[in-house]
Amino acid sequence: MKKILLFILFSGITLWANNNARYAGSYTRLGLGARSIAMGNTGVAMPGSGYAFYYNPALSGKHEDKIFSNAYTFMSLDRHMYFVGYSMRVPPGAGFSIGWLNSGAGSFTSYNSIGQGDSKIDHSANAIYGSFSRQFSDRFSIGVTIKVLFESIDGGSDFDYSSYGVGGDFGVFYKVDDNLSLGAVYKDFGSKLKANTEKIFERGGTTIDNFPRLLRVGAFYKTPYEWLNLAYDFEISSKDEHTHHFGIEAKHGRNLAFRTGITNFREEIERTNQFFAGLGFDFKLYTYVSHLDYAFISSKVDEGESHLFSWEIHF
Repeated sequence: MKKILLFILFSGITLWANNNARYAGSYTRLGLGARSIAMGNTGVAMPGSGYAFYYNPALSGKHEDKIFSNAYTFMSLDRHMYFVGYSMRVPPGAGFSIGWLNSGAGSFTSYNSIGQGDSKIDHSANAIYGSFSRQFSDRFSIGVTIKVLFESIDGGSDFDYSSYGVGGDFGVFYKVDDNLSLGAVYKDFGSKLKANTEKIFERGGTTIDNFPRLLRVGAFYKTPYEWLNLAYDFEISSKDEHTHHFGIEAKHGRNLAFRTGITNFREEIERTNQFFAGLGFDFKLYTYVSHLDYAFISSKVDEGESHLFSWEIHF
């Protein structure tokens, strides 16, 4: 019984995602980068950052600089998510990005049937990304991401679970004019986790958990007011979940930005909103331009708020 409960607990852990969180690989669907998260988890049509490839591989390398990026999310219930990555333009018209995403929780104590502490449990889920984009004109580009996935739950000698898999994303990007950009991405084609549970369960065998496939389209608009940007993404999954993402960015001067956003998704038979907010600050580190951003993620089901910090260095 202990093994079954542990397996359900950790393989089904949810964070702040929409209903697709109850399926395999939820940590890969949470969003990335404090700017995009604060703007309602938008980003399909928003180029220029080291996290852009996550939302749309066609945005990989859509910047002149090389970018080192990292992010850390502090979450309730002793959970966390960490990312480190590198993105660069490949002349004359290509881009390349790599990254490592890690999600997990602190050590937990397992208990036997009479309530005695038995052993420590550690959980870790990982995704390694590699993205490549090709620009066919000043306005149009396509891209593809390949990701290697692996997850482990270590509960001592009597409970050692591991799974692995490979998946991919495909995206397109079109710049209508200097103010309006459009994007679309098909995420997680072929993504799945495969595990052998013969050493865990008496009737164990090979299990395969498929990720939901996602189609997301979006727009990014630089308004006639130089200080105001708007973003919108719409997402539909193979599990028939529909989600709307709205974001606003207001700039103060050249170095400070305030952001807010909302995500609207279906919770059972009702629509539910989730609130996001944050700010960003640009500064020079020696001779390099840095972007330090923060995002606040409201509670979805009374699990507690989350706080995301991300930092980019352009060189």
